[in-house]
Amino acid sequence: MVEYKASPTNMHASNTAAASESEELRLLLSKAADVFSEYVAGCQREETPIVAVGMQEASQLATEFAAKITTTGTDEDQIWDEIRRVCVLATNTWSDRFLYKLYAAPTPIGVVGETLMGVLNNNAHVFNASPVGVVLEAVVAQRLAAMANFPRETAGGLTFPGGSYSNIHALMVARNRRFPEIKTKGIGALGGKRPVVFTSQHAHYSIEKAAVAAGVGLDNVVHVPVDGRGRMDAAALRRLVEQEKETDGVPFFVNATAGTTVLGAFDPLDAIADVCEDHGLWLHVDGSWGGPLALFADRSVFAYDMPHARIHSFTVNPHKLLGIPLQCSVLLVRDGLRVMKDALGLCASYLFHSEDEEETGSVWLDRVGGSWDVGDATMGCGRRPDAIKLWITWRYYGTRYFSSRVNRARSAALAFTQLLRTKNESASHGLWLLVAAPESTCVCFWFVPRSLCNTTSANFEEMRQRALREPGNGIFGQEHDQRWGHATKAMFGRMGDASKVLVDYAQLHSVPAFFRLPFNSPSITDQTMANVLDSIESAALDLY
Repeated sequence: MVEYKASPTNMHASNTAAASESEELRLLLSKAADVFSEYVAGCQREETPIVAVGMQEASQLATEFAAKITTTGTDEDQIWDEIRRVCVLATNTWSDRFLYKLYAAPTPIGVVGETLMGVLNNNAHVFNASPVGVVLEAVVAQRLAAMANFPRETAGGLTFPGGSYSNIHALMVARNRRFPEIKTKGIGALGGKRPVVFTSQHAHYSIEKAAVAAGVGLDNVVHVPVDGRGRMDAAALRRLVEQEKETDGVPFFVNATAGTTVLGAFDPLDAIADVCEDHGLWLHVDGSWGGPLALFADRSVFAYDMPHARIHSFTVNPHKLLGIPLQCSVLLVRDGLRVMKDALGLCASYLFHSEDEEETGSVWLDRVGGSWDVGDATMGCGRRPDAIKLWITWRYYGTRYFSSRVNRARSAALAFTQLLRTKNESASHGLWLLVAAPESTCVCFWFVPRSLCNTTSANFEEMRQRALREPGNGIFGQEHDQRWGHATKAMFGRMGDASKVLVDYAQLHSVPAFFRLPFNSPSITDQTMANVLDSIESAALDLY
């Protein structure tokens, strides 16, 4: 009989009476509730650092933790000490001062949903391994698809561990739809055909990763120019598609973006859809970050129209703006999962038993591709039922909460932009300059120490837009742009040393490095924004 460490005497399992798994779980979760809530409360204190450990200490930590994997394990007191240490060493995402990446702390009910998934330990590849997980996946996908203006009768979707995996699946499905011979004979069956993918210059690198995985190759990914706001130029897309067709290329896939990774720009979907329909191309929209804003925001706050039934697939990541625990991405497909199963499925008889299903004539069954064994629509096998935590959060808070959350994020970005402009009017230590007016919930800007300033607002705006439109063109010239970029990185490093606030910087082609602040957390206040600017200015004063 297996013995468990559930005894409140904190003795080794070898010295305790056997306890039930349910009792051990009850005791551990009860303790976890105290430890975790104490951790979150500590995270929200002003004196708590955002990052408590530097990369230079990684090897030392690896040695420390490796030595603690032993044959006999440890007792209950020690394991909770270890858990607390892990918490201390983790990045603090629960603070309003975490403005580093495109997500923030999860909602409390989301943590409950994540824990429930661990308790259930279900696998959403076949129905019998996760009945409720598969059903909830169909439910949340249908609701999101309807909000994205997909056809209600056919649209379906699946969850994936991150937007990159959703995007890769979209490209793989499009490839096998356009070149069905690849599924059985491989890329060599194309002969002289050269598949070509189109994406904007500011798109996420996962599209290039997908092209590599699909055998398309980086040289056959065409980067479409953007306008001065970072949005794909649809007229340039049309020219490039026609150009590729004239040089023996076979265009088949266009990736538009709803919320680019850096600037947060939203590509013009109707104009892009026109090009795709004229040339028979699969139109995918990567809304990993901006998708929640497009779907849930009040139109008075942010309006972005999703053209009806003109998009083939759409990625949206609820783990970003909606506060669902990492990871939770949904790939929506206009024509349902049958398209994915046809393109990717292998119908492994030892796993998928669709012939045993008795249900017929259901619109839900049509959406999941004729079988509730949905795993055959993916390139993998085992699948976490991530829809459970999404549905639980949605059920608990309601749609209105998601709307208020993204509305607040957009309003915070606009308020911060105005704060930059106001501060610039009285700035004595340098200039605050926008890389571009915020299109969504992200603000990109420079703080230029006074010693590096050599511009006026008039000529700067013209050169800024040119630098975004035309990769290779800097703003003031290589030497001066490098000084700007170096200053941003130096200030970022000095702020990181202080561990008081965690922001990020980015770079677009030849545009010098700048600060990028995504406003994802609903706990951000006016004081948070002021503290960020003060921290940047303080770092600059220390350095310059």
